Amino acid sequence: MSRLTLLLRDIAARGSRAGSSTEQPQPDALSPWLGECLPLIRPGFPIAVCWSAKAGCTTVLKWFLAHNHLLEEALAYSSWVHDYREQRLCAGHDYLRQCVHTFDNLLPDPFIIKVIRSPASRAVSSFLHFLRNEHSSAWAAGATVNAWKQAAGLGHQRGLSFRQFLHFIADEQRLGHVIDIHFRPQYTPLQDTRVHAHLKLEKLAAGLAELEDMFHLRHVAVQGLSVSEHHNPPTAACTWPETPAALPADRHTLATYGTPSTDAFLDRDTRALIRGVYRIDYEAYPWAYPDLATTPAIYPSTISFPEAAVRDISPSPPARRVAA
Repeated sequence: MSRLTLLLRDIAARGSRAGSSTEQPQPDALSPWLGECLPLIRPGFPIAVCWSAKAGCTTVLKWFLAHNHLLEEALAYSSWVHDYREQRLCAGHDYLRQCVHTFDNLLPDPFIIKVIRSPASRAVSSFLHFLRNEHSSAWAAGATVNAWKQAAGLGHQRGLSFRQFLHFIADEQRLGHVIDIHFRPQYTPLQDTRVHAHLKLEKLAAGLAELEDMFHLRHVAVQGLSVSEHHNPPTAACTWPETPAALPADRHTLATYGTPSTDAFLDRDTRALIRGVYRIDYEAYPWAYPDLATTPAIYPSTISFPEAAVRDISPSPPARRVAA
């Protein structure tokens, strides 16, 4: 009997004992915790999906839409599937009410998963996303970073280094500022404490296939869904210096010298900064990282953090675009 089968049986037993609350909270009371990263829920579909920006959100959204026969409709609506998610799938008060009901009842139906990513590789992806979108009028984060540069005495500097980018996030956390969803930690108290299992982005295809087998769903080829112009794969010929972490860069740097690999940005200093900035992720998912090779693709959730012990990461205003 598989680990996931045993997990489902345990959840079903706990759910039947718990029952449901007779006093349901109003959606508006929990919406600040849910934020704009609303879980993907569809009546009759056995799986609800929680996600974070820069952690495979576009791929898993397409997977969810494909299983619910909505992918073609979504792509016809917009080539950017997150437009469909924001404006059609998750729009309206009723959808928020469904989310609140799902996360308040603590029942096994639907089975709640969350896709997570190595905080280090996600930090690099977030930085590259910033470089490519810094001057987008639809994205307020670029202006926020530039304001931080001015305050830090870097207003004269063109671009931003990865090390400086991490210092920016650390300062935003220290000051209690709203952090853009592409930069903030993945851990969300309301969602993570109710997730039944976490799937690692690094082994996403295997994890989703195991879920499909468990719930007798047809198999959807994840590889065909993961192609996106918003991804930042390394280029074959990259002429950055040996330590890209210290080089102030912008989108022109990427166009001229190529995109380095994730490891090129990770040195002793940046790894220490990432451990500090994303401390809550490392504490919430200790089984997953950094020992990638020996951990499973899907893992039963054991998170039971008291909410009072978790730093409050406030939701930011709705973003027009979210990239995986």
